[in-house]
Amino acid sequence: MTHRLTIIGLGNYGLDELPMGIYRLITQHQRLYVRTAEHPVIHELQNIEIISFDNIYEQYETFESVYEAITAQLLEHAQQEDIVYAVPGHPRVAETTTQHLLTQAADYGVTVELKGGRSFIDDIFAAVNVDPNDGFTMLDATALDVTALNLRTATIITQVYSDMVAGELKLQLMERYPDDFEVTIVDGAHQSGATLTTVPLYELDHEDRFTNLTSVFVPAVIDEHALYGDFDFANQVIAQLVDDETGCPWDKVQTHQTLKRYLLEETFELFEAIDNEDDWHMIEELGDILLQVLLHAAIGQKDGYMDIREIVTSLSDKMIRRHPHVFEGTHAADVEDVMKIWQTQKTAEGKKSRVKFEKVFARHFLKLYDEVKNKDFTEETLEKYLVQGGNHET
Repeated sequence: MTHRLTIIGLGNYGLDELPMGIYRLITQHQRLYVRTAEHPVIHELQNIEIISFDNIYEQYETFESVYEAITAQLLEHAQQEDIVYAVPGHPRVAETTTQHLLTQAADYGVTVELKGGRSFIDDIFAAVNVDPNDGFTMLDATALDVTALNLRTATIITQVYSDMVAGELKLQLMERYPDDFEVTIVDGAHQSGATLTTVPLYELDHEDRFTNLTSVFVPAVIDEHALYGDFDFANQVIAQLVDDETGCPWDKVQTHQTLKRYLLEETFELFEAIDNEDDWHMIEELGDILLQVLLHAAIGQKDGYMDIREIVTSLSDKMIRRHPHVFEGTHAADVEDVMKIWQTQKTAEGKKSRVKFEKVFARHFLKLYDEVKNKDFTEETLEKYLVQGGNHET
């Protein structure tokens, strides 16, 4: 006999806001499985056996392991009888166990049915007075990937149920947002409101104000200065510089040919920063080299034959293709193995062998650079020195 596992959503508040159909379903059963008993609805229920998985959280080091353990136990119980499993909010919104149950139920001979509950998303946006139509991202604090953050739209971060989770979240957000960027802690969002606390990011975890119904609302960045570390913003800046109508008189007339010398100049300035172990100077000079890349890309985009996305795509494709020992499981024991793999991949790409002039130039100019970098030359004496081929009295 196939048994049914029904997943229901408890919404974000108490029994007053619980849909009547969900309430009737709960009261028709003597036993209710819940991911967590820390929910207003559970506190108000009477004469029903509550089986909570709160203890599972203490048994595992990762949330993924917790969710897998809950899933396995539920499906094992569901093989014996029809059961009802309750989660906060809506079972389809920010609920990892729902996804695991839907994926694995067939292996246990169990059917899964979902019944709604009020999602907290609308209530959060109503509480912070922001229109979701402007765009937003929703992420899980317990499995946050910093690269998924989009500074240009609002972000709702769920599962911020403790100051420990908030502390880790703070550090992750500070990789992309200014330390004093204001975020709002939203607790218990429901139809009638929510408890809101707005703090600068660096104070996110300073007070113990977190529950199983807590999310963090991160507004969209509107201050351009806060976008200075964003790659897309940098690309937009350079594109504006080369624009034929609104650009800079110098930048907009540059070509790939006229820019060649500046890449060499910036490279030698980076050499100097590296030799002096000057971190801040390195940051500046690496930025100047990136500027050259972005200028070439912007010129290509303006004329319609390439853009920065194609450049980055080409780079990513090449690095993954030529590093199968990193991305595809090929074995490389040492640098010699790596070089063989690299050459094999190049050959497979159909690259024709040619004289490596760039290697000769690199050796020559690096030798000259090392000869003169500590000499007290003027531009004139250095030019004379180089014309004479180096290693001459000046």
